[in-house]
Amino acid sequence: MSFNHLTNQPLGLAVQKGLINNHNAQGIFGYNSSVSSTFETISSVDGLYSYPTASSTAVATSSNTASDNTGTILVSGLDENYDQVSETLTIGGGAGSTSFIRVFSARMITANTGDSNVGNITVTVDSKTVAYIPATYGSSLSANYTIPRNYRGFIMSAYAGVSKQKELEAKIMTKQIANGNVWNTVGYQTTFAVPVYQEFVVPIEVAEKSDIEMRAKTDATTAVSGGFTLILEKVVQS
Repeated sequence: MSFNHLTNQPLGLAVQKGLINNHNAQGIFGYNSSVSSTFETISSVDGLYSYPTASSTAVATSSNTASDNTGTILVSGLDENYDQVSETLTIGGGAGSTSFIRVFSARMITANTGDSNVGNITVTVDSKTVAYIPATYGSSLSANYTIPRNYRGFIMSAYAGVSKQKELEAKIMTKQIANGNVWNTVGYQTTFAVPVYQEFVVPIEVAEKSDIEMRAKTDATTAVSGGFTLILEKVVQS
């Protein structure tokens, strides 16, 4: 565990407390209930995650309109300039007013019925499913993130687990929007039946406006979980 010499506290805790100027931390996690022999994003949105190509407003709908409509969710992501934004949407209530080019999380704020979502909640931007909250989970489960404008990211650790005794291959991929728009593999782990965790002694640096996601494949269909921790440094403009 890394300690910050100025605060004498674990680095992640010091960042979360706001004790290190111009830094903040993110914990990204995902779950895919049906991964097989082809790489998929570790996300509740099955298959490979599909990113918006144009910014637009977000819409939230439920598979159980009677139980979930009029509930609210908080959607967090980036606007057309890749600056951080968030907006509270009403389920079944039409589009919001904020334009998103990326969405990396959605979570329930208020429920119309009970204490969570009864149906599956889908959030769409640019006609693409950018967040999906499975019934009763209350939060989207997607191991993907995009570095905001004027920040750089450092991937500090990553993990993956498999629900059955199966071979698992997991990788971290990044795509720099401003330089080629190509996916690069920056971390790779293999295992059989047991979870894997790696703390990067030398963190993986990721440039602004870059997408990050975890992908996995198995030798037979099974559920996979995974995620990564990230510290963001605000680049102070001179």
